[in-house]
Amino acid sequence: MLEQEIQNKISDFRESGLPDYIPREGKIHQAKNTVSTIIGARRAGKSYRALQFADELLKEGVIKSLRQVCPIDFDNPILSEMKAGEIKNIAGVFLKMNPEFELNTPLVFIFDEIHKIKGWELAVIDLSKKSNWKIIVTGSSSKLLRDDIATELRGKSISSIVYPLNFREFLKFKRFEGDEASTKSQAEIKRHFDAYLKWGGYPAMADTEDASKPALLREYFDTMILRDILQRYDVSKPNVCTHLCRFLLSNIARPATIQSVYDYIKESGFTTSRDAVRDYIHWARDSWLLFLVDIFSKSHKEQERNYKKVYCVDWGLACFNSPIWDGSFSRAFENMIFLQLIRSHARLHFYLTKTKRQEVDFVALGRNGRPELAVQVCMDISRKETLKRELEPLITTAKYFGIKENLLITLNHEEKFHEDGVTVNSVPAWKWLVQNSGEMSPHFDPVLGL
Repeated sequence: MLEQEIQNKISDFRESGLPDYIPREGKIHQAKNTVSTIIGARRAGKSYRALQFADELLKEGVIKSLRQVCPIDFDNPILSEMKAGEIKNIAGVFLKMNPEFELNTPLVFIFDEIHKIKGWELAVIDLSKKSNWKIIVTGSSSKLLRDDIATELRGKSISSIVYPLNFREFLKFKRFEGDEASTKSQAEIKRHFDAYLKWGGYPAMADTEDASKPALLREYFDTMILRDILQRYDVSKPNVCTHLCRFLLSNIARPATIQSVYDYIKESGFTTSRDAVRDYIHWARDSWLLFLVDIFSKSHKEQERNYKKVYCVDWGLACFNSPIWDGSFSRAFENMIFLQLIRSHARLHFYLTKTKRQEVDFVALGRNGRPELAVQVCMDISRKETLKRELEPLITTAKYFGIKENLLITLNHEEKFHEDGVTVNSVPAWKWLVQNSGEMSPHFDPVLGL
C-alpha cells in the first residue's frame, strides 16, 4: 500500500504539472551533498516555494524535465505512518517509474512536512550523498534549525525561511504593476498597504473576500494550535495552552516575562506552573506562532533578567485571534516592521539606553556583533512630545554605538532629522517596505529569545 501511495503522488504531480504560482522573492540556499531545508509557519507558502525552486532549476537547465522532480507530502494519513528506514524506498519507487534515468541524471526530491517522520534525518542525508540529487525538505517546525536538531544533520543542511508575504510580494499577488514614482501608482500602493496592515501577509489574504478573511485567520490559528502544538506535544492541559497563546497574541509588541504570563494565567482561573508556561511558550515559538525578542546586551544575565518583547508570525493572525485586542493598529504596525527586519537581519534585539532606560524598538547586529541599524516605529509623530520620545533614545543609541543607519518608520511622515551629529531618516512604512525585499538568508536562530 505504501509503494502504491508513493506512485500515486508522483503520477498525480506528472498529470497536473506545476500549479500556477506567483514567484516569491529570495533564494533557496543550496550546496553540494547538502540538504536544503525550507521552513516557516503553516500557510506561509513553503510548498509553493519548493515547487518554484524546481521550476527555477528547470529554467536554469539544471534539470531537463519535471519528470526529474519527485514531490512527496508527508502530511498524509498513509505517508505520515512511514518509518524512517522506508524513506529510501521513495527513491527506489521513483527510479522504477523512470527506467530511462541514468546514474548521473540530476533528480530533485521535495519532501514536504517530513518532520512528521521520527528519525528522518539519516535517511535524507543518505539520499543527499548522490552527487546529482538535490534534496529539498520543508516543514512547519523550527526544530529543523534549532539547537535540538538531530546531531546527524548538523553541518549537512542549509536552511531558508519562508514567511508570509512581504509587501512587495503582496503587491505582486494583488497584480499591481504600476510605477511607484507616479502619483497615481502611489495612491494605489497606499490603498494596498492599508489592506496589508489590516489583514496581514498570508498569501490567501491577497485574493479572499474581506467577509471571509476573519474566519480564515481563525481557522489558521486553530489548526496551528491543534496540529502543531497540542497534538505534536501531547499537551495535557489544552485549554490552558490555548488561552496562553491567545493572551500573547493580544500583547504583540509588548513586554512579557514568564512571571507576568504565569500571573495572568492564574488570575484567569487556571491551574498551572511556571515550567508549564515556559513549555507552552517554547512550543508556540517552535511552531512559528510567536517570536520573543531579547534586549541587546553583552551580558547573558541581563538578557535573562529583562523582559522580552512578543511578536507574531503574522499581525493579522494576532489581531483576529486576540480575545482582548484594543482595536489599535499601532502594535500591528510594529509587528509588521519586525517581520520585515527579521527577513534580512538574523540578529535582532530591542535596546534600553544606559541612563534613562528608554527603549529603541529594534537594533540589528552586524557580523561583528555590534549594532549596525537602529529603528524606531511610530505611526504618528505629528505631536512634538511624541517626536521627542521617539528621537531621543534613537539618537542616544546611535551616538553610543556609532550607528550610521537610523530609521524612524511612520505611517506617512518623511523627513531627515539631524541632531548631535546623528542623522535619522523618517520614512513612510509603505515606501520603506517597497524598497526592501528582505532577502532570505541563512538564519542564526529563526525563533528569537532562546
